[in-house]
Amino acid sequence: MTSKKHIIRLLFLFLLLLIFSGCQVLRNLEILPSDQQGVYHTIQEGQTLYSVAQAYDINVDQLKRINGIYVPSKLQVGTRLWIPGARRVLEVNSKKNKQVAGKKKGQVKKGSKTKSARGKTVKAVKGFFIWPVKGQLTSKFGNRKGRHHDGIDVGARKGTPIVAAAAGKVMFSGWGPTGYGLMVIIKHKNNLTTIYAHSSHIHVQKNQTVKQGQRIASVGNTGRSTGPHLHFEVRNDTHPQNPLNYLPKQ
Repeated sequence: MTSKKHIIRLLFLFLLLLIFSGCQVLRNLEILPSDQQGVYHTIQEGQTLYSVAQAYDINVDQLKRINGIYVPSKLQVGTRLWIPGARRVLEVNSKKNKQVAGKKKGQVKKGSKTKSARGKTVKAVKGFFIWPVKGQLTSKFGNRKGRHHDGIDVGARKGTPIVAAAAGKVMFSGWGPTGYGLMVIIKHKNNLTTIYAHSSHIHVQKNQTVKQGQRIASVGNTGRSTGPHLHFEVRNDTHPQNPLNYLPKQ
């Protein structure tokens, strides 16, 4: 009799353990409502989490959280990503089908070829952008202390106006990932994107259209920063380019 009670007690404890473990798993999952609108996007060769997020106009961190992705670099071809709010599956740029800057008609002038951080050759158009802030160039594009610096740093006083380097549409406005602090991302023609990081204040909103020279933010020291400055990036699709190849000489 005592043995049976002992067995029943063990089974009961085991059942409680299973229930508790299940609750912990459910607590860590982001449950999607059954009536939520969205589509599944299947990753094709050359596509990245960033390019998918950019195409569907969704925050990268939100996309990672919803789909339970913890290591974006290991995203495999064939992976299905849930895109909340999307009405249809969109075409996402990849290494095979992306356009390079300066390839379309109506180009201002022929520029020199330069390589991105990943070795992709693109055309840079000198003077396509204006300088986004008045200050001193403190760090250039390329290798910096054993790591690749994806943009340039321009030191300036806190509150100094930051302007749009070219006309475009604001794709992101807010607190950015991986130490960027308050940042703005603007999409331009020719598949170019500019990033303005470490701001103290942002003056534009997502989906807003801006003109070249329009104030979009103020210099700050937010995120992973050692002093007031603007971290400025130029990307062709998702690939970092040397901003100095697009900016006029100071």
